[in-house]
Amino acid sequence: MTEQSPNKKDLDQLVDNYVMHIIDGLDYKDMEQMCYDLLTREYEKLTWDDVTEEIVDLYDEDTLIDLLPDVDNTTKEEYNNSMNNAS
Repeated sequence: MTEQSPNKKDLDQLVDNYVMHIIDGLDYKDMEQMCYDLLTREYEKLTWDDVTEEIVDLYDEDTLIDLLPDVDNTTKEEYNNSMNNAS
């Protein structure tokens, strides 16, 4: 009798089962850390412009301004003023 190699559907089901097994074993803090790590890894691949555009698209410009770091002595208020002047 010949065994058939696992196909894409089999792999997808194995991955799904394994992911659910991992999730079932996580407590809240572990799940929060995993989510943080996964999101950070994905957003680190993007440019500054990509991230800021997504924040504005999904939330709004006020949220972007609240999230901006204080870099090079540029305050959030100065950034907001520059954005208003660019319009």
